[in-house]
Amino acid sequence: GTLRESRTRAMTRTRVRVKDHGQVKHLELPPGWTPCPEDQRTSGAYLKEFRSQESEDVKLSFYYRGQRIPRVAAEEFQNILAHDAHELTTEELEQVEIVIRNASDEEYFSLSSSHTEDINGKRILIVEGVWKTSGLADYGLFIDSDNTGSAVQEIHFLAPERDYVNYIDQIEQVLASIVWK
Repeated sequence: GTLRESRTRAMTRTRVRVKDHGQVKHLELPPGWTPCPEDQRTSGAYLKEFRSQESEDVKLSFYYRGQRIPRVAAEEFQNILAHDAHELTTEELEQVEIVIRNASDEEYFSLSSSHTEDINGKRILIVEGVWKTSGLADYGLFIDSDNTGSAVQEIHFLAPERDYVNYIDQIEQVLASIVWK
């Protein structure tokens, strides 16, 4: 019927407002994105995912590992974020291995870019590349969530390589709309 069709059209046009995930006060996902059914919590770790209605493999996820990183690694992360926005050197990339986890290991991850960038007044680390086992392209943000460098919040846009280019501009607009706490 007509009512069902108009309700479906209205639902697909509605923007999803994501609120209170770590340092993200809110952001808006484009129409056609929905929350994945359940949050995943284990021993302090937290994962909340949203996916495109067009493909369940296209996701935006909010992740916290549930534990702080060691002091020396936290200080190195803070130091890298303290410099002007820049591409990371090989040495800097080695310093943030603990921050970026398996994305630092070329056995698992084919790195295409690592740089710092300001998004709405907050300097963050962005790591881009492809996970070798899944073939998923990853645009990962690593955020110093409490100004100690040790509590790292992550936001990842993940998509099959073939779909990545169709979504990345939209995702960059979403991320540029983040309002921080």
